[in-house]
Amino acid sequence: MSLITLSDDTRILVDCKMTAKSDESDDPKIHDARKDLLNSLLKRDGTYFVDVFILTHGDKDHCHGFKDNFYQGDPAKYSKADREQDLIIMDTMWFSPMIAEQYTNTDEDAHQQEAERRLDLHRNNHADKDKPGNRIKIIGYDSNKDYQDLNHMRAVPGDVVTRFNDKDQATFSIFIHAPFKIHLDSPDKDKNSASIVFQARFKAYDWSSDYCCLAMFGGDSDHTTWVEILERTKRFNNHVTQFALDWDLFMAPHHCSWTFFNDTSEAEPKATSLEALTYARKGAWVIASSKKIVNNDDNPPYAEAKKEYIKKLESSDKFLNTAVEPKESAPEPIIFDITNNGPARAPKKTTGSASGSAGGFGAAGTIISQG
Repeated sequence: MSLITLSDDTRILVDCKMTAKSDESDDPKIHDARKDLLNSLLKRDGTYFVDVFILTHGDKDHCHGFKDNFYQGDPAKYSKADREQDLIIMDTMWFSPMIAEQYTNTDEDAHQQEAERRLDLHRNNHADKDKPGNRIKIIGYDSNKDYQDLNHMRAVPGDVVTRFNDKDQATFSIFIHAPFKIHLDSPDKDKNSASIVFQARFKAYDWSSDYCCLAMFGGDSDHTTWVEILERTKRFNNHVTQFALDWDLFMAPHHCSWTFFNDTSEAEPKATSLEALTYARKGAWVIASSKKIVNNDDNPPYAEAKKEYIKKLESSDKFLNTAVEPKESAPEPIIFDITNNGPARAPKKTTGSASGSAGGFGAAGTIISQG
């Protein structure tokens, strides 16, 4: 999971994986992701919250712990017992209709039910529909048309979102790349090809015409998705798409799997996948959210995929693996401060404390990633 923190303390969480094992373990090799997340969030009226929660897709390893760690239900009914459990309120959810069609685990089901609760408030024009804890945005199309009546709440590929949790941002935006309708309508569609893919855009100043950091989040998207991303972005060549393929930070899709490059490990990398990596800007980094990458046939992660990423970077040091950073015996979240001059590795943890104070942020914010 990754946490984006903006300079005004807006917090955007991308996916989650919090296991009981990590919560209960004293083994330094098993990082306590839940404790770390809570220490990185602010409180409102004594309750932890995130401004936006984005589930890229519903695979278990992207939503593990959702049911037990995030509050589901009417925020007005958040109880003392909920607060004692430190359940996190999601002021806004980003929801992909693909999840509604293929949920296969209890956490994904819980996410779906909470999304449907919020969507019903909007369908019925409920007085509380726009309150924190009830807000929701639909990302992408839906092949079964169940949400067609809520198109006014939808963002689709090519859209740029500048408003988060009912607040406009002048120096931060998100460009939506996927999912595409073609993948949702495909008879052999799967969750990975329909992942939400987006580019997080940071500006040093609101009047800047360039971006000080561009971070690409690919979920578990495969090479078929990137064919569409490249083709469509280049076809609609305008001021909105001008920087849409560029990246300073690239979250290796599907945990550094070969599926970003081709269907099978025996196949050569697709030219389109290699092209996507050529948009790396000077000093760019690739982050693999995965277990330790070793030279075997395991996929994901896959050692040959790591080699392909490194070929596009200035040095092998620019490839980071969450399982071994800063060391395998005691992994910690990978933190980047987003400064006026681009992303910079944070020398130590710089997130806000649980009580709500914050310090050490770069000019535009921070990005924290952990496997």
